[in-house]
Amino acid sequence: MEESGALDAAIDRGIERHIRRQVEARQKQQEEQQKRQALAAKSARPVDINRDRIFGNTQAEVSVIVYTDLECPFCKRFAGTPEQAIAKFDGKANVVFRHYPLDFHGENAKRGAYYAECVGRQTGSKGFFAFFNDWLRLTNSNGKGLERGEAQIWELALSAGAKDLAALKTCAKDPAVAQLVQDDMVDGTRGGITGTPGVIVRNNKTGLALSITGAVPAQALEQAITQALNN
Repeated sequence: MEESGALDAAIDRGIERHIRRQVEARQKQQEEQQKRQALAAKSARPVDINRDRIFGNTQAEVSVIVYTDLECPFCKRFAGTPEQAIAKFDGKANVVFRHYPLDFHGENAKRGAYYAECVGRQTGSKGFFAFFNDWLRLTNSNGKGLERGEAQIWELALSAGAKDLAALKTCAKDPAVAQLVQDDMVDGTRGGITGTPGVIVRNNKTGLALSITGAVPAQALEQAITQALNN
């Protein structure tokens, strides 16, 4: 058998079968994980135009719900991607931003979330997104915060349209704002979010929910939006 090559062929077939079984097992595991994530994603709260920060058509059929940590370097990389993805859908999709400041990014992550929310209370969603995106663009990330600390926060707030800095400081210390951010985190965790950026693409009419993890390219979000629209 050794001279004829039959033994080598048998060994090769055995190795191929082993590799194939491993690949099939991984695929099955991934499929089961996707099913679990999709089931969990349905538990995230529906979009609420009176509470959520929404970019785009507030009545859109599909929402790209993004759970974000302003001190997350991957969120910094992901900034602008959801907005790019919905641009191709003529108002049928919007972007919803929710807070998810991770504990290991320290107080700067929470501070960014509080101030973004408070700027939004003075300026509306337009100002919220201006402050939010400027923070992501300028932060040193990983909990290091803005280069010039509090002074730079005021600059970003004024640039976003805030008028009353004293009220802004008071708002950022309001337990109700901290609770709102905490509620977003609890909601995200219930929806299967384990890190940032975490995304749930939701059909607001049918309840279909698709879970996406990480700073994926716009094309991945576009595919998920298309799937949600065709549900």
